[in-house]
Amino acid sequence: MLQILSEIPIFVWPLFALLLVRGLRARKTDMVPLAVLLVLPAVFFTWSVFSFLSSDPTSIFLRIFCLSIGFFMGYLHMQKLKLRFDKQKRRIEVPGSWIPLILSMSIFTAKFAIGMIGALAPELNGLLLGLDLFATIISGIFVGRGVVCFVRYQTASQDSLEKN
Repeated sequence: MLQILSEIPIFVWPLFALLLVRGLRARKTDMVPLAVLLVLPAVFFTWSVFSFLSSDPTSIFLRIFCLSIGFFMGYLHMQKLKLRFDKQKRRIEVPGSWIPLILSMSIFTAKFAIGMIGALAPELNGLLLGLDLFATIISGIFVGRGVVCFVRYQTASQDSLEKN
């Protein structure tokens, strides 16, 4: 077991800590910089695109489909939330929720499992594809959430902390 853990790339642990801390902070209502709200969806979207590039044509269709499903799930969920905007400080007040923590840990776990299974049992292609499609749905959820935050921020009036 220690040998397996020693083979894990070093960047994985700080990434895990970052996702855990950000997810725990998201449990409470907070004024979050717009850039911070957009970074995670951008990272997860880019990660998905790299997965697309190494896929066969059928798998690409499945990935686009899963990304779209996730996008609409995130989009619809964020449309329901009461967001407040401080355009002078470029911040968005987001109500507290466990959802970002659950999503972050889910995508981390799926990508971690893909790496581990790919290294230890690469013949389990179906499981690897299933986990990757699951991670792609979650990426889509983050992208949908980010797009809603950005669009609602852009269309909000200039008044500080205006309810939208």
